[in-house]
Amino acid sequence: MRKFKRLGWGLLALVGVLAVVIGSLTYHLKPDYDGEKKLQNLSEEVDVYYDTYGIPHIYAENDADAFKALGYVHAQDRLWQMELLRRIGKGGLSEVFGKDLLGTDKFFLALGIDDYSSETIAKLNTSDAAVQMSQAYLDGVNQFVKEGPTPVEFYLTGIDKKPFILKDVYNTIGYMAFSFAMAHKTDPLLSKIKDKLGFEYLKDLEINSDTTTQWIKNYPRNKTDSIHKSISDVVMASLKKLSIPLFEGSNGWAIAPEKTKNGKVIFSNDPHIGFSQPSVWYEAHVSTPTYEKYGYHLAGVPYPLLGHNRKLAYGMTMFENDDVDFYYEKTHPTDTRKYRSGNEWKDYEIIAKTIKVKDSDDVHFSYKKTHHGPILNGIADQVTGDRPISMWWIFTKVENKLLNSLYNMSYATSLDDFQHALEDLHAPGFRYCLWRCRG
Repeated sequence: MRKFKRLGWGLLALVGVLAVVIGSLTYHLKPDYDGEKKLQNLSEEVDVYYDTYGIPHIYAENDADAFKALGYVHAQDRLWQMELLRRIGKGGLSEVFGKDLLGTDKFFLALGIDDYSSETIAKLNTSDAAVQMSQAYLDGVNQFVKEGPTPVEFYLTGIDKKPFILKDVYNTIGYMAFSFAMAHKTDPLLSKIKDKLGFEYLKDLEINSDTTTQWIKNYPRNKTDSIHKSISDVVMASLKKLSIPLFEGSNGWAIAPEKTKNGKVIFSNDPHIGFSQPSVWYEAHVSTPTYEKYGYHLAGVPYPLLGHNRKLAYGMTMFENDDVDFYYEKTHPTDTRKYRSGNEWKDYEIIAKTIKVKDSDDVHFSYKKTHHGPILNGIADQVTGDRPISMWWIFTKVENKLLNSLYNMSYATSLDDFQHALEDLHAPGFRYCLWRCRG
């Protein structure tokens, strides 16, 4: 009986210690919603009020101060979420979660998001307003990284906090652009239906082309051809391992004032993004003498992807267009370093990468690349056989002006301004719905 009593008191003491530890962590690591903070290089005082829903309302005398404050409050609420999102495009998940994420890191490195972001940064004009406001936002984020409490997830995974840079913003947007792409799922599926069931089954689908048209030479299916199902498999296998929801599906609609009871516009936007904790979106209201926006921000991105002010409201929906294609490449019969491009032979580009892996040695790997894109053989375990399969993605083929587009959308004061801002929106999966509130 005494042993049982001792065991009971021991368990009670352990529970008490755990309660104290958890309570202490909760108190010291929780966001600070009152008091005063001293942000570096603020030119004027900034007021931040939190409503009953925990949404920050930021009032500043100039835009740079406002975005700096936004970066700080965004980081204190969502720093771990920012950390994960910026790691996807640069193949940095294995460093946090171990070798199980190696396939995902290899896939996203091969997509070229990180290299594409580096090329974009090298061409940026630092005096551009979109860049300056983005840097002000990052200054606020980094002050919290330096001075604020460390979220518990960093302790649990054993990684250190590091400053955020402009390239992280582009990598996050690049991941979102890929998540909104659809052809990497639909193209292999349609090919499989055609090969297994025939053209008649495709006629029941809403495909805006003649299903009997053969645009390129088709080859009979055999054991060495793996594109039919494996491409979709590898993409989905990589995406399912992510610890954040995918940006998949959406809709939006508006009712004109002459069709509503009170004579005002009704505008609705419904991005079908998976449930998560914390939410994908971060709500914030920012107001200055020259700028005002109530918007929904992606973690680590300074400008809201959907939002409204007193003149305009806009939402984002998914545009399921054909932005990804897969190609069979032909390797030279006697020189495996070359592939056919038109009527000539070109050298494969060899890309070497290194991935840091938690509790393990760094992984060094390389992949081939053609003018279409990366060769998936060797990158995706599901892609087998000798025939090289490359992946072409329009997002990385043109100049990246997405940050400017988001900035100009945020600052648009008229329908014309907003439409001009969309001209630089080159991510094919993004489609914006807009309505003028008044004026």
